[in-house]
Amino acid sequence: MRNGSHPGTGTCFDAHMKAASGRWTAKRAYTLTEVLVVCAIIGILASMLMPSVTRTIQNGRRTRCSGGLRQVALIMSAYAHEHFDRYPQAVPKADGGAQEDNGVVPVSEGVMALHPGVFHAMANDFKSPQVLVCPVTKYWLPRVRDLAVSNISYAINLHAEAGVASVPLLADSTLSTRWKELRDFPRHGTNVEFRFTFERHQGLGNVVYGDCHVESRKKFTADRPAQGPARRRPAY
Repeated sequence: MRNGSHPGTGTCFDAHMKAASGRWTAKRAYTLTEVLVVCAIIGILASMLMPSVTRTIQNGRRTRCSGGLRQVALIMSAYAHEHFDRYPQAVPKADGGAQEDNGVVPVSEGVMALHPGVFHAMANDFKSPQVLVCPVTKYWLPRVRDLAVSNISYAINLHAEAGVASVPLLADSTLSTRWKELRDFPRHGTNVEFRFTFERHQGLGNVVYGDCHVESRKKFTADRPAQGPARRRPAY
């Protein structure tokens, strides 16, 4: 019998410790090589999935953008119904439109314009100003009156006629053509082709037509009607 111990306890205790020690030593930690291999596999899987996830996010934003454009087109149609089949860009300011600004806003190919005044004329008809902002821009628009050339998301067809289904009414403002004043374009009529940049929808753009249906396209065409003689610029 050992000093300070009871008979028979030493043997059982030693056996228990040996068994526990064996179980502990049986567990082996991961080596650095194994950890690196697992990290590499995870990285490869992530790189394979990221393009798909990115496309899904982009498609979702483009769908939200097209939904907003359709709402704007419906509001413009209601406006035209109350103004003798004319959109705000064809109605004088005295009658609640924005016609006088057509000559001073940036215009692409004499057709599509960055025209905040058109939306200002319908400000009371929008339940949420955010419908005028493409989700990709992540811009917060507190009021319709805060819309300006610098933050506008959609270009308006200056020559669109109400009730014509095949005529583009609005489009994403990411057009690849240069922006100038209306008076700087040729006066003869022609058909113009527009293409979208990769700035928002990876080379695509949303276009809403006169019947309020929306299409996602790489390009679209619109007519530039012949205009009267250009006014002479004042001499100073």
